[in-house]
Amino acid sequence: MKRALCAALALLALAMPAAAAPTPTLVIDSAVLLLRHGVRPPTHEPALPPAIAPSPWPAWPVAPGDLTPHGAAAIALLAAYDRQVFAAGGLLPASGCPAGVTIYADVDERTVATGKAFAAAFAPGCNLPVAHAQTPSDPLFSALDTPDPSFDAKRAKTAMQEAAGGDVADIPASHRALFQAMQAALDPAGQAFLNLPSKLSAKSANQLPKLSGPLAEGASAAEDFLLEYLDGKPLGDVGWGRVSPSEIPVLLALHPLAYTITARPAYIADATARPLAARILAALTGSQKFTLLVGHDTNQAELAGLLGLHWSLGGYPADDPPPGGGILFVVAHNPATGQKYVSATYQAQTMDQIRNLTPLSPKNPPSLQPLAIPGCGNNPTPTACPLATFASLLKP
Repeated sequence: MKRALCAALALLALAMPAAAAPTPTLVIDSAVLLLRHGVRPPTHEPALPPAIAPSPWPAWPVAPGDLTPHGAAAIALLAAYDRQVFAAGGLLPASGCPAGVTIYADVDERTVATGKAFAAAFAPGCNLPVAHAQTPSDPLFSALDTPDPSFDAKRAKTAMQEAAGGDVADIPASHRALFQAMQAALDPAGQAFLNLPSKLSAKSANQLPKLSGPLAEGASAAEDFLLEYLDGKPLGDVGWGRVSPSEIPVLLALHPLAYTITARPAYIADATARPLAARILAALTGSQKFTLLVGHDTNQAELAGLLGLHWSLGGYPADDPPPGGGILFVVAHNPATGQKYVSATYQAQTMDQIRNLTPLSPKNPPSLQPLAIPGCGNNPTPTACPLATFASLLKP
């Protein structure tokens, strides 16, 4: 692979290790980016029950759950960078209105608005359409929003308990320092957060059980502190001034910990991520050059559980899907043999890149991590997977 392209193609996870034997340059055929929406306020007011978080929450410029102007600006910087990289890799032209681009978002304002912010910066002046379902919920992103007769809530609950290492009620004790730090952030003089009962309960026999208690509320609070910081709020408004920038990723460890229980277990991931996996595979093997799917952190956690993907980058806790973070899949072929391969990369702006709206370029990229795809056998690179093998992993 030409040395001039190696930096740009780091995003595509196709650059060979320096010690590896020379191989033919792979030609990029298509790419799919599963993106989490950009920065938003908490999805409801107040963000947490006043009994556990009595301090007044900071004000936001948009309605609960909507994409903020700052969040849209950060997404635009990411989109402009991705266009540069795809152009350097030969997938799309460097300028003008690209053909073969599809953008599809979940139905929420924040996902649709993220898609529009990405589209406007990815192809300025081209008015790329952002498609989405016209129904209150899209089963592509929310497979279990309605009861599924084939889904067994009891089996899911067992899988959650196994992922928790036993009873979910034991989690606060096994991570005592972390939960005590969250209590100090929420209410230094109180104990209500720590005293919340931990439960797993299902609305019906065919819906996903819901986790409640300190882990669920703590994961939500940590995410809120992160969002306050990312949106550029004064530090006195980030966790009421009780959470420093260095403490955010510490508390944020509760977020992926919750997903380890609620989204990543194999039975749950198989039920929730299969529709999205099928859409990704169809996009990678179809006629489109680039497909952007704009969803949620839950979607990334579920898909990661299905494929066994793990990441740790950008100063975030391991396996945390931050705002604007994305799993990028790329199909490329060996022109000498015609063999096609898939590579996966996690891409995320750092916390300070989002907070400061730092311009991105191949010389100043977001954090990037090639992802190993378990079960892929012999590959031309350590993290690329033969397309046929990858397809078998995504099919039921």
